Amino acid sequence: MLASVPRPIALATSNPTKRAQLRWLLEGLPLDPVEVPPIEVPETADDLPRNAAAKALAYSKGGLAIASDGGLEVPALGDRWNPVLTGRRGQDELRRLTTDLQDRRIRWTEAVALAETGRVLAAWTESGTEGALAPEPWPRPSDFWVWDVFYFPTLEKAWSELNEQERAGVDLTWHRLKEHVQAFFRAD
Repeated sequence: MLASVPRPIALATSNPTKRAQLRWLLEGLPLDPVEVPPIEVPETADDLPRNAAAKALAYSKGGLAIASDGGLEVPALGDRWNPVLTGRRGQDELRRLTTDLQDRRIRWTEAVALAETGRVLAAWTESGTEGALAPEPWPRPSDFWVWDVFYFPTLEKAWSELNEQERAGVDLTWHRLKEHVQAFFRAD
């Protein structure tokens, strides 16, 4: 009897942290996550799911692809901070806007999309990872700088100080997305 060969699925990102997260979503599935050459995909949609779908579509020309787009919500900033533009506005702009901010609560929202040969198969958006902006000074931005500014008051720790079990307990956004992705492929 021949073993089933895992299906390749393109990881639609060049960001190493995002690639690791997308691989994690696919753990245990009969899929082979593949790093492919980066494609420049304009993130011009006005929401996270459409940006994720645009990336998945661009990378799906040769088959199956998975992509994500996330954003940091800072409720106290209102219209002055757009979560869809988190990556483009960056840590310096966030610092400028929050220097004297009293209410420092934040939340992470992420969208994940699956596409195959130019057709979106599914997309989900989840939120739930909540904390506060870490006290300054923030570390120099990494490839996924948002975690550098995330502080969890109930644990009295920043993201970088959390162990794996603590991260699993607070990162509700990605855990919820993993449930969606796993259910989609298990139903297939």
